Amino acid sequence: MISDRTSLPRFWATVWLTGLGGAGKSENTQKARLRHIGAFYEACDARYGPDALDRAIGGGHVNAVLAMLGDFYLTVSTIQSPDSWDVSRWEAVRAFSKAVALLLTPWDAAWNVVPHYLESLGEIRRGDEGKFRFVRALPDLVLDELLAIAHPESELNPFKDERVRWRNWLIVHLLLLGGLRRGESLLLQVDSLKHDVDRVTGQLIYWLDVTTTEYEDERATKPSIKTAESHRQIPVLSDLVAIYEHYVNEMRVSDGDVPFLLTSARSSALSAESVTKMFEQYTAALSPVAYARFYECTGGKRHISPHDLRHTSATARYALFMAQEDGSKELTLQRMRAFFGWSVTSKMPELYAKAAIQDDLLRSWNDLFDKRILRLRAGNQ
Repeated sequence: MISDRTSLPRFWATVWLTGLGGAGKSENTQKARLRHIGAFYEACDARYGPDALDRAIGGGHVNAVLAMLGDFYLTVSTIQSPDSWDVSRWEAVRAFSKAVALLLTPWDAAWNVVPHYLESLGEIRRGDEGKFRFVRALPDLVLDELLAIAHPESELNPFKDERVRWRNWLIVHLLLLGGLRRGESLLLQVDSLKHDVDRVTGQLIYWLDVTTTEYEDERATKPSIKTAESHRQIPVLSDLVAIYEHYVNEMRVSDGDVPFLLTSARSSALSAESVTKMFEQYTAALSPVAYARFYECTGGKRHISPHDLRHTSATARYALFMAQEDGSKELTLQRMRAFFGWSVTSKMPELYAKAAIQDDLLRSWNDLFDKRILRLRAGNQ
């Protein structure tokens, strides 16, 4: 048992969170990392006694910390098929331990060995690492059925409340036409839709401000903007504008205190979990043929996810942007990064470029969007 010189439960986790590497991250990211570091603390408690890790760090027992790190690495790395959660857990513990050691090294050079030890242990790879992963749009059949099911006037729509149907219909199109992430759509405010007059054509042009808000967010899973580049303005077509305005003016449930665009039937800000469950219910309404096609093309996914529509949007827009830029791949990738909020170093545009050249997508995307727009116009008349 380590002698007790400093006993402040989870003290160093708090130090790390507030100043050594945890600060500046979104609240959800901080929570996830603290859960990972908490698991490390608990493992140390179980093997070495209560508050063992904090006491070892506070007491300058470098060798004890190295032993704890080695034990934890062995526990995580020997899992038969580590998943992304296991990988993230070890990476969080590595980052935390390295930051603490670097902070303490000026007072005790012995801590300098910790980063080198962590480097020698290395990373943990996912069990499926090395397998090629396809980034794919929803198959045509699946997307057609999803749109038919989600339409507010559809008999197949699993939601009975008209207001909920129109809200969900807007969500589908924010993800599909706007290419938004789930969290980005949940951060939109009622006045996020902006407009101005085009000086050349004299026509109204619309866009969405995708950014954070200063309002207090009481949701358990707080939506956030992923990167600095994700703060952006995206152009909006008249079809999406019509759905947006109809929802805001006629269907949105609000008691006046909630600034967020998407609300629940009880007038509270809509949760991320509700959006996920919405797509689970749409998935359950697919025909057996469409569901089998979805299951096959996604490598065994059981539910359509909000991000599947972002994949679909990005794959489609690559082909559209290529046409608008006369086949210039460089300009197309720049437009993709600006539209979808990716950094200049992100590899995502290239992944969608690969997906877009698949034969089934090239044959049908333009026709598919034309048909969708016709359906929207017919439904709004």
